[in-house]
Amino acid sequence: MDFINDSFNIQHLPKAEEVQHTPIDKSYLTVLRIEWAISSSILIIIAIILTFFIKPIQEPIWISLIIVGWLLLTVGYAFFQTKAFSQKAYALRDKDVIYKSGWIVQKTRTCPFNRIQHSSVSTGFIERKYGLATLILYTAGTDDADLQIPGLKEVDAYAMKEWITQKIIHEDYRGT
Repeated sequence: MDFINDSFNIQHLPKAEEVQHTPIDKSYLTVLRIEWAISSSILIIIAIILTFFIKPIQEPIWISLIIVGWLLLTVGYAFFQTKAFSQKAYALRDKDVIYKSGWIVQKTRTCPFNRIQHSSVSTGFIERKYGLATLILYTAGTDDADLQIPGLKEVDAYAMKEWITQKIIHEDYRGT
């Protein structure tokens, strides 16, 4: 048997930019903002406690630096979070699922159905209040999730999970 390794013209590849992505639900930005508000509140409470117990940082200059630092961190994170949110989107295709995210560092992750071992749906306390969930896909060879799509309507996340499960089952029985 002869070894054959034909070259492939890159012009024949499908164009990734032509894939129609569905943006995640806009109310997920509210969830992210609430979670950040909780986190930044905890940070300022810790700073206040440290200021109360540590004499050297009770000076006005240190207090000012802590407040300015906290404000810059809070506002900066909220700004970047909002910018990055607009890039979060997913696409379900016949053989895979794609998730893209990121504003400065953009990532596109593709998970083929024939690699998925199982899937799950997760909802946090704040997500549940907005009827949102995260679809989690696990593939062979990792303990962690290979792909997570946050900010889906809960009913859509469960429907996608069921659809992917059926795809996996039918692929397994066909032997492909």
